[in-house]
Amino acid sequence: MKRCIFHYLHPIEDNPNVGSALRPNQMLKAFKDIGYEVSIVAGYSKERKACISKIREDIQNGVKYDFVYSESVNDPTLMSDKDHFPRHPFMDFNFLKFCGKHNIPVGLFYRDVYWKFPLFRETCSPLKQIILKPMFAYDLVKYRKCLNLLYLPTMRMQRYALPNFPSRALPPGGILRQDTYEKKKAQAKSIKKLSIFYVGSLSALYDNRLLFQAVKETDDVYLTVCTHQKQWESIKTSYEAYMCDRIEVIHKSGDALRPYYETADIAAYCLNHDKYLDMAMPIKVFEAISYGTPLLTTNIFSIAELVRKENIGWVTETSVEGIKCILEHLKSHPEEIVQKTENTILAAQRNTWQCRALQVAKELTSLKNKEN
Repeated sequence: MKRCIFHYLHPIEDNPNVGSALRPNQMLKAFKDIGYEVSIVAGYSKERKACISKIREDIQNGVKYDFVYSESVNDPTLMSDKDHFPRHPFMDFNFLKFCGKHNIPVGLFYRDVYWKFPLFRETCSPLKQIILKPMFAYDLVKYRKCLNLLYLPTMRMQRYALPNFPSRALPPGGILRQDTYEKKKAQAKSIKKLSIFYVGSLSALYDNRLLFQAVKETDDVYLTVCTHQKQWESIKTSYEAYMCDRIEVIHKSGDALRPYYETADIAAYCLNHDKYLDMAMPIKVFEAISYGTPLLTTNIFSIAELVRKENIGWVTETSVEGIKCILEHLKSHPEEIVQKTENTILAAQRNTWQCRALQVAKELTSLKNKEN
C-alpha cells in the first residue's frame, strides 16, 4: 500500500475561499486521488502534537511511509498558532527530522518570501518586523537540516529562499472542467466583442490602472474585475478617471466566478514590473487555465515565461499603448483567440493538482530508492 504523511501548520479547510487555504486542501485531495493513504498532521500545535505522537509510534512499530509532504503558512512556524504563542517551538522540525532518520524523504512547499521585500516593510509595523524577520530566517535555517527537497512556486524564488539547496518548482494546479471546454471553443469562434476578466487585488502592488485605461481607450472591449469589496471601496477614487461603461467591478468568490470565466475570452495580468511579482505564481493564473481561458500578461517574469512556454496567451510591454496594441490586434484576428483557447485547454490537462501530487511522489520516492 502507498502511504504518505501530509504536514500542515493550520487546520485544513473543507471549503476554502482564499488561495493560501485552497492549496493544502487541493494537494491533500490530489494525493488521495492518485492512490495514497494519507496520514495527516494538521491543525494548531495541540492537534499536531497528538497526530505526531501517533505517527511516531506507528513508524517505530514498523509502518512504512513513502514520503512526507509539508506546506508552510504565511506565519513563521513558531508563531503558527492562532494567538502566535510558540507553545511547541521544536516539535515540527524535530518530527520532520525524525522522519528523515527513518528513511522517509521530506519535501516542503515554501509559500512565500515576502518578508525579504519592500512589501513587508510597507505592510508591517517596525515592531512586527523586528519580531518576524528572525523567525522567518530561523525557518530557513531549520529547513536546511530537516528537508530533502524544497518546493517553491517558481524557481526564481530560490535565490531568496535557500540558494544551493535541492529545490523544485511546484506551482499551483487546477481542476479539469470538461463541461466548460466545449463552450469555450464555440464561444471563441463567434467573438463579436472582446471580454476580459481579472480576479485579484487592486493594491499598490497589483495596480491595474494600465489595463483599465487601455480598455477605456479601445472600442468593443469589455473588462470585468473581481476584487474584495472593502479594498475597492478604499481605492476606487484612484480608478475613477479610468472607468467607463464597459468596465464592471464585482465582488464574488469560489463557484460564483464560474460564469465569468466561462464567458471571458481572456484573463488579464497586466501589472507593473516588480521583483517580487517576477517570482510569484498566483493561484488565479492556474484557475484561469483550468477554465480554458488564455492569458494576457505584461512582462512579469514567471507568468510571462509560463505563457510563452505553454503558448497560452500574449505577453505585452508594460504600457497602455502596448496593451491597446494587443487588444486591437485580437479584435482583428479572433482566430488567435481560438488557437490560444485550444492550447489553454490542452495545458489544463498538464497542470492539474493531481499532476502536482504525482510530481512530488515521483521526486521524493526516487530519493528514498537511492538511499536504499
